[in-house]
Amino acid sequence: MNAGMIGEDPTASLPRSVSSSRVGEVAEVLESETHVDMEKLLSLAHQGVPDELRAEAWKYMLGVSRSERAEEMSLRKSMETDYKENENAWRSRPHGELARAVKAAVLPHRQALSHKDDAAMSVQLYARLETLLCCYLHAQGEHGEELRAGTVQLLLPFVHIYSSDVDAYYCFAELMKRLEWALTFDGCKQMTVAFMTLLRHMLPELYSFLEEEQSCGGAWLASWLQFFLARDLPLPCLLRLWDTYFAYDASYGREATLQLHIYVCLAILEACDDEIMELDDSDMLWYLTHLPSLDMGKIVLHALNIKDDVIASSIL
Repeated sequence: MNAGMIGEDPTASLPRSVSSSRVGEVAEVLESETHVDMEKLLSLAHQGVPDELRAEAWKYMLGVSRSERAEEMSLRKSMETDYKENENAWRSRPHGELARAVKAAVLPHRQALSHKDDAAMSVQLYARLETLLCCYLHAQGEHGEELRAGTVQLLLPFVHIYSSDVDAYYCFAELMKRLEWALTFDGCKQMTVAFMTLLRHMLPELYSFLEEEQSCGGAWLASWLQFFLARDLPLPCLLRLWDTYFAYDASYGREATLQLHIYVCLAILEACDDEIMELDDSDMLWYLTHLPSLDMGKIVLHALNIKDDVIASSIL
């Protein structure tokens, strides 16, 4: 186990002076008057995006904003119009069953939406989450996206970092496109088989322990694989991880990003293996769905090293 991956500030894996330099570099790319240099932005984002610039950077990495500034105003106006039309269409029709399902799904997350100094802000965030989720599901149509157990957690990061519903909606919609295959039965099954094969070869002692505890796979693993760890990681860790995922997706494509995600899950297990093997079955399952703060920069780096080892060994 690499103990240095656990318990550190997940947003500060670099020295403060280097982090300040990173802020300046990312800001310079995003503030370009004519063209956002996507190659440079993605290179920087692989190592994490400064908190104050994340909202803007994610829009470019997810394809919600265009790199050419000349297209920005017309695209923004089109997005605002489309979102408003969708929201009006949802509100103008009786959707009692959908609204009740969304309310029930959002209710358990009141604490995650709570604002310690502003109760009104908490209520606003809660209402936004419900509205955005209803609009998204309504836009998918009668035979479109279903309300899965982890959908709320996938939307939560966008509600936290975007004050604009338009930005939160379209970024969330782009994420859902990227997860479309993983959220299918076949997609989850194939990712699970790949993960278990790698776990058996790369971490045989932990694999045997999980087998003995009858916890090798199951609901916790499906949650990890299908929902990009949105249900399981502390929010700061999740945001840092998604910086890399969105940059990786824009650089190498969705399939490569889902493969990277499997290696990240393995790296997290390896970082936490000592703690996991000290727990009994019930405590272990709770731990696996309430992961501690981790240095996600180191986790991602270790995941890439695992990937290289797997390729060299032809395990898959």
